[in-house]
Amino acid sequence: MTLYAFGSNGCGQLGIGDIRDTCIPQPCKLLEEQQWPSPIRAVKGGGSHTLVLLESGELYISGSLVDPRFGLSPSVKSVSKFSQVSSDEFGGSKVKLCSALWDASVVVTLEDEVYAFGSGTKGELGLGKEIAVGSRKLDKVWPEEEQIVDLSSGVSHSIIVISNGDVYGWGNGRKGQLGEPAGIVWEPRRIQNVNFHVVRAMCGREFSYLVGTPKHGHHVVLGSDKFSIRSAAPVTIPEWKGLGTSWGSIFVINVAGDFLAWGRDDHGQIGPESYPERLVHVATGSEHVLVLTESGDVAACGWGEHGNCGPGVDSQGDVKGWWNTIRSGRFGKTCKVGGIAAGCATSFIWAVDVGDRHQPNAEEVAAANIT
Repeated sequence: MTLYAFGSNGCGQLGIGDIRDTCIPQPCKLLEEQQWPSPIRAVKGGGSHTLVLLESGELYISGSLVDPRFGLSPSVKSVSKFSQVSSDEFGGSKVKLCSALWDASVVVTLEDEVYAFGSGTKGELGLGKEIAVGSRKLDKVWPEEEQIVDLSSGVSHSIIVISNGDVYGWGNGRKGQLGEPAGIVWEPRRIQNVNFHVVRAMCGREFSYLVGTPKHGHHVVLGSDKFSIRSAAPVTIPEWKGLGTSWGSIFVINVAGDFLAWGRDDHGQIGPESYPERLVHVATGSEHVLVLTESGDVAACGWGEHGNCGPGVDSQGDVKGWWNTIRSGRFGKTCKVGGIAAGCATSFIWAVDVGDRHQPNAEEVAAANIT
């Protein structure tokens, strides 16, 4: 399995061994190993750092490192190759979910403990009032018997979904994205008045998107209505299959492979109204989107000034009104795309050789937590 990256790279967040932006997918590098020790489960991009979570529960980081630095040398401010994070940072446990804020990261262990690392002045760490830098386990305010089934972070707020359908959040809630009362939420707090069983949560810049089961298609947008992100939402999204949020837009793929999007579109973020091929997955960055087609190609649109939409942008650095297509064949004749992910002007594609034991099909890719 090979992970490829392209886009913004000023702090080495692409993990390709240098700090130059690139519009051509480049293979990522590991600081110590020659190859990933197990398949990739998820890739999450923050402001200038990236997390890679493996199926084995191991976590890797590249890019800017804020205090504490995951057990690396205190003199290290950034790394341009992916370095493994010691499980000691999580009490020796394996990780099942992770997310990245602008300058912080959140992980959920197999034991459903939540840890926050990094910095943020608006409650991003969820560790208590005015704690802006740190590394610690969050206090568990949800029922002990419930499991955490989803985790999402935006620029400055995070949300977890637990198995009974309730949601909890912390961070910047000044626009109501963490429910009422609006304001900074310094520690995890239950989001009230959601009248359906939530199974997925996604965080935009100033909004949160909560979604129920595909059977009923219930959903709600909390927070700012900038770019009509709340008022333009359809009543329901039945039979949804893939979901994503950028800083100002929302994206849905249904079981038929159709694409629905609304919100900010000044850089072409929500793409053309249709795609000539069935889509199986969507991955959303700050102001751009990647889609994976049934044939295995990847296409991108939106704000691509740093190369995160691939080559071929307009004079404003945008891919607006069309899709840039990255053919799967460029990763090798015997390879297929195993997953896609996007961060803050960063894009990631992992390719699996057909000779590898783990060969994800379209259903596995669509179900992966890599939005």
